[in-house]
Amino acid sequence: MTSFTLVLQLVAVMVLGLMCGSELNVAVFGNPTLDRQPLDVHIPMRASFASLLGRVMPFWMTGSAVMNLLLLLPFAGVSGLAWRLSAISSGIQIGAVLFSLVAPVPINKRIEKWTSSSLPEDWRFQEHRWGVYHWFRTCGLVVAFALLGLSLAAR
Repeated sequence: MTSFTLVLQLVAVMVLGLMCGSELNVAVFGNPTLDRQPLDVHIPMRASFASLLGRVMPFWMTGSAVMNLLLLLPFAGVSGLAWRLSAISSGIQIGAVLFSLVAPVPINKRIEKWTSSSLPEDWRFQEHRWGVYHWFRTCGLVVAFALLGLSLAAR
């Protein structure tokens, strides 16, 4: 295995790990903290986070998946168990990107437009559904991160 491959694996693990940390932060700390705020604080903050993360996460998630995919190409020199673990991790990441497009992203786009005076009647339901989708995606990404880390150890 070349030093390029090692650097690529380390960067892929680091980027995915930081993304998992961000996603866990939203699930464990961010959303519960927002939920305890008065409506006039909660809604603008939720909309602001939806807007910001809605712009950043597509690049972060896709970029992370692409880095992982690069490890599967012949020039990377990854083989055996390390390759299989990276392949499974990559599959989970691609699944997370596709899942995001059909489940949480449409809700996120609606949340971006919310104001305290223009909330839909089912706004709590939409937030809850987004939260469930977010937890599901986050758990998948954490598993992908663990597998990618194991692939580095198995090289």
